[in-house]
Amino acid sequence: MSRRLLPALAAALVLAGCSSGGGGTSSGQGGPPVVTRLPTSGTVRYKGDGRIYTIASLGRPLRLSDIDVQVRSVAYRPSVRVAFKPPGTKTFAVVTLTVTNTSKRPQIVGPTQIWLRNATGFPYLAERTTAVPKDLLTTPVPAGGTLTGTLVFPVPQRETGYLLVYRFGDAKAIAKAKHVGLVRYG
Repeated sequence: MSRRLLPALAAALVLAGCSSGGGGTSSGQGGPPVVTRLPTSGTVRYKGDGRIYTIASLGRPLRLSDIDVQVRSVAYRPSVRVAFKPPGTKTFAVVTLTVTNTSKRPQIVGPTQIWLRNATGFPYLAERTTAVPKDLLTTPVPAGGTLTGTLVFPVPQRETGYLLVYRFGDAKAIAKAKHVGLVRYG
């Protein structure tokens, strides 16, 4: 092959590698596929906000770089003693989770680290409470340790959807998080 054809062939191969397939997903170089709709499981980059999402299917644990989360149960109670009851609250989702801290430091689940989101994506924050065993907002999770506890979400009705989970490393600056998780709860 002549030396004059090699640069043209190299350029053609680079351009061919940059093209993506159709159908709403594409792959970035070395990264997860880019999607316009989040799947029921897997790891993808969501085109809507540019974040990487790891999605655990119903009943499966969510694994991020420094935290694993598994939903054990979701129960609804007509009342729970909480620090603040938002207007419109008609029931409380009491979510029992197993959280594993895979980091090298003790951690506490932050108040904006795990959100309950309904099927349409509307978010609800957990409230501090002493009315449930092992409130995850106040119980330390040791480095490398696992803890089963609860989060209480004031909601207007029974909800189905998922929990939006931030890594421990992003818990204090969630707006800057590049990789988050979703774990389905019902």
